[in-house]
Amino acid sequence: MNFISDNRIAHLDNTQDYDQASSSWDWFLETKWEYNSISNKELFIICNLKTGSDDEVFSEKLSILLDHSRGRIKKGEITHLSGDTHDDKTLTDQQRERLKELASKLPPPKQTGPHIALNEMLNLKLTRHECEGESSIRMTYGNTNTVTTYQDTARGQDNAFRQNFVITHIIFSKKPTILPEILQQKRSTQIEKPVSVAGLTVFYQVHDGSWRECQEIAIASITMRNEEPKWLTDSVINIEPDKLFSFAIRGSVSIRGEVGRDNQTRQRTHKSLPQPFKLKIIITDSIGKQCSLVVEHLNKPLDLITRESFLNSYQSSISELVGFTYADDCETDERVYMAIYVNTENQIIVKNGGSYAYTFTRQMIRTMEFTAKQNQTPEVDLDYIHQSNARHSSRAFALFDPETYMLYAIRLELSTVTSKTEETILIPIEKID
Repeated sequence: MNFISDNRIAHLDNTQDYDQASSSWDWFLETKWEYNSISNKELFIICNLKTGSDDEVFSEKLSILLDHSRGRIKKGEITHLSGDTHDDKTLTDQQRERLKELASKLPPPKQTGPHIALNEMLNLKLTRHECEGESSIRMTYGNTNTVTTYQDTARGQDNAFRQNFVITHIIFSKKPTILPEILQQKRSTQIEKPVSVAGLTVFYQVHDGSWRECQEIAIASITMRNEEPKWLTDSVINIEPDKLFSFAIRGSVSIRGEVGRDNQTRQRTHKSLPQPFKLKIIITDSIGKQCSLVVEHLNKPLDLITRESFLNSYQSSISELVGFTYADDCETDERVYMAIYVNTENQIIVKNGGSYAYTFTRQMIRTMEFTAKQNQTPEVDLDYIHQSNARHSSRAFALFDPETYMLYAIRLELSTVTSKTEETILIPIEKID
């Protein structure tokens, strides 16, 4: 700080060298005093201020009326001398016009690659099938028949993993055998004998409609209590006449691809398998005859975040949703997103998926504008907002007016291994405190 021997009281600037010309000062603050040329009872204290983010010099004058007889100040009044007097939040008419011009030049959103086909999945329906074949063993769906699927948590050394499935409550029974009337036109009689399940195989259908054999097939009877089933991989099961037997069947399919990244994804049938996922159970009985039953499974609809669901989830903290954009990973059925909104405290929030959120206040934005102007950089990479991994990336860039360095927009860039989205979002500057 420089103290001056003339009527200047104090001076402070970025150079710390008062002898330099004022044109070299990025910012300065100074005060000086003056007496009224007509009356020595009135003293003026003048304050001049220039900030690095403005070209104008702001000047205020404090007029002090002195009471010499009592040795005190009788009256004081502040007068504005120069500089724009609008508050820091309200834009000038010139700034508003410039903002409209910049908004008109914003590029449209860019999107490459596919989206996850949610509508196609919603239109799929399950079909109930009948047991077919020559065997006297019949299979049908139980009232609580289900098919559940789950994937291994990691791939093996052969770069493959198991898509496991469990089919519950398949009812086994023996259909009646009616013999023709024989000997003296006697009335037909039913002669029932037990029949055995000698072999059990399960096939799954692939996209071209052909069937491939599943591995690790096992069967277990459904217990009346919540007991762990006793899985049998190689055993003869007797099916007695006039009785119903409920069984569960499990197996696996070898898959080459990406394992689900979380529990919710791993509980779904893998993307490489068709929907509905069809399994054909084939029984070979003790006399060599076969029957088959097809069961189907549909993945639950994906619970992917959308603009509407995001707004609903965070409605208590959102005053205005300014922008929402996303990119889909169609290999793993995942969605990455970014959102920009004004919160209830009139701050700008940039949310980068998950729990990551970044707050921008008016003061922070003014600092960003000052730095951008100092460095002459109309585009600044907000690298602290970035997230990336082997499959996904999300980035944000602050855009400044190249003439005034007013922050006016944020560009969001999201990418996955299958898709990419880029969108520039206008920022409501006047709504930020």
